[in-house]
Amino acid sequence: MDGTSDWLGKRREESMGTATIAPRSRSRELSLAVGEPLLRGIHHLALVTDDMRMTLDFYVRVLGMPIVHGLRTPSRPPGARHAHGNGAPPYSNIPHYFLDMGGDSLLAFFEYPKRIAKADRDAIGAMQHVSFACGPARYREILERLKANGITIDAGPLLVIPPAIHSFYFFDPNGIRLEISSDLDGDEEDLLVIRSCSMSETELRAELETISNDKAWIDDMVAAMTPQGLGPVILSAS
Repeated sequence: MDGTSDWLGKRREESMGTATIAPRSRSRELSLAVGEPLLRGIHHLALVTDDMRMTLDFYVRVLGMPIVHGLRTPSRPPGARHAHGNGAPPYSNIPHYFLDMGGDSLLAFFEYPKRIAKADRDAIGAMQHVSFACGPARYREILERLKANGITIDAGPLLVIPPAIHSFYFFDPNGIRLEISSDLDGDEEDLLVIRSCSMSETELRAELETISNDKAWIDDMVAAMTPQGLGPVILSAS
């Protein structure tokens, strides 16, 4: 057994605050969705700033994201660490705004106190960057809007996934790395993001073989990308 899959067989527990994660045993069946994801996408992505006005100026005025909702986080009950459990910020009564980032999904920001240190985006478990999708014309428009507002393009425009997925990178005022991605051969409105990034089973198998030599696991992963209609995939207990 290689290191990529032995988490299924280990009986270890990892403490995360008051929550505990107990990985599944390999002896238990683990079903894989085939063709159809269980989730519908991102409801909201919650990021952190220490200057909400600066952040709203950038996302509303430069990137064109309308404000959807603004509030202040609730106060913590006496004796509680957080108002809404450990998933919530450890601060009471701080600004929390939601922006429309398209695709019926929200981008949210909390305003933390200015004394909080910046995170390492390249640490394990960190968010390395956020990539927003748009059509070819809007891709070029946003690139020009950024340049007109003095925003440095950190990388690109460049081809990232052949034959036509292009992107460029830049930083928001908080130091969050952002990317704009587009299929330059695609439709302006019907983006077909999943289809435009898809690959063949042969190509996927070749990539998976670079991270694991477990053929059964690779077969399961390849089967999970097949079209609907083949029935659920169940991992074997061996």
